[in-house]
Amino acid sequence: MDALIKNSMLPLLATVASFALYSPAIAAPYQNSYKTYVIHTYGGEALLPAVRHQLSASRDGGTVATYQDKLVLNTTTANYQAVQQLLTQIDGQPQALTVSVRVGNNINAQSNINQGRVIISDQGIQGAGIINQRNSQQQNNSLYQVQTLSGSAASISTGTLWSLTQIYQANVYPSYNRPLGQIIIQQQILLPTTQGIQVKPRLLPNGQIEVNLSQVEEKLVGFNRNTHSNNSYPTNAIKRQGLDSTIIVPCGQWINIGQISQNTQNQSSGYGGNSTRISNNSTPIWLLVQ
Repeated sequence: MDALIKNSMLPLLATVASFALYSPAIAAPYQNSYKTYVIHTYGGEALLPAVRHQLSASRDGGTVATYQDKLVLNTTTANYQAVQQLLTQIDGQPQALTVSVRVGNNINAQSNINQGRVIISDQGIQGAGIINQRNSQQQNNSLYQVQTLSGSAASISTGTLWSLTQIYQANVYPSYNRPLGQIIIQQQILLPTTQGIQVKPRLLPNGQIEVNLSQVEEKLVGFNRNTHSNNSYPTNAIKRQGLDSTIIVPCGQWINIGQISQNTQNQSSGYGGNSTRISNNSTPIWLLVQ
């Protein structure tokens, strides 16, 4: 009888032992269950690659998304704490930076004028010569300053709208049977010019600053265009100077990042004299970030 009872209890004891053996595996998902965490950050979307790498390297994994400047995590408590520790090292309040761009306009001109005179009288032929030399210098600077956060873009500019009376000349052509025909149209137009900069500075770990810079300076210039014979008609045009570059500069120092140079030489001669004019026009561009 006792043997019969013992044999009948064997399947029950085996079931209890099996439940005790697998019960930790059933409790594990409850210990490592996912939760949703919201973390306020400064970097926002820029932090996604680092956080995703942190989650993928963990055993339990998880997902992350951004909403405005917040990170939304769906992961375990352990992974959330690991991400928090990572953010204390890579996410901080961005530093305010002031970017200054100075655009110069330096003009050096040198003129030489040689004049001669011949006098014929009863006493014979006499000659006299005069040499005039003149040097001139002009320097104009435009300074732009804008303040922004490290890693954020900013721009500053000024614009001028010119109201002009532009003279156009059309249908200027020689005719075999009739004299030259001309049609002149006079029209009021608006001509805009812009001066300004667009920058995106980023403070590097070594203390230097990476700057994405776009700069433009437009000016209205007038000149005469010869169309036929000795007649000339005034026209207007926009002279444009620009720079687009990405550079790394030290903090607190003026750095020359570019220059445009133009050299011109004009010579003319006539009865009794000649003249030479040499002009050097340079436009240096300086950058300061502090």
